[in-house]
Amino acid sequence: MASGNAIVKWEKPSLSFVKCNIDASWVNTTENTGASWLLRNSSGEPLLHSRRSFSAISTKLEAELLSFSWAIDCLSDLRFGKVVFESSSYLAGEAIFRPEMFLGFQDLLAHIRDKLSGFRLWNISYAQLQGNRCAHEIALSVTRDHRYQSYIAHGGLLWLRSLIEEDAKEET
Repeated sequence: MASGNAIVKWEKPSLSFVKCNIDASWVNTTENTGASWLLRNSSGEPLLHSRRSFSAISTKLEAELLSFSWAIDCLSDLRFGKVVFESSSYLAGEAIFRPEMFLGFQDLLAHIRDKLSGFRLWNISYAQLQGNRCAHEIALSVTRDHRYQSYIAHGGLLWLRSLIEEDAKEET
């Protein structure tokens, strides 16, 4: 992936960038899969967040790639130009950078790479779960709490406010 070291805690993006944390919660093929993203500015303030439910997803990697695809599609449609995409799925990032190694996902990876080419600048980085906990909690709300309503909303979630604020206060 683009970043050499795993992010241990959430870090603010550079001034001219936004950071989109992405996660997926996959249980099995018969359960709904949760996907989420949370977009924050260089101050750590939440700009937008989203949750989505997918059904009949075969593997955890497919769920993670669909989460990336969906977040990238949304931010492209919303015309963000300089984005750091961050996920706790190292394998999904590897698949995006090395699609020839993931032959079962060629169409999905081609779509992701095509959409990424529309951004002025972008980066994909890997974060350990501790550095991606807000997006993780949103994705878990689908599989754990059966919240299947998909949406995109301004700001952050009230029930995650303390976690989002804690991330923003920590020095990078």
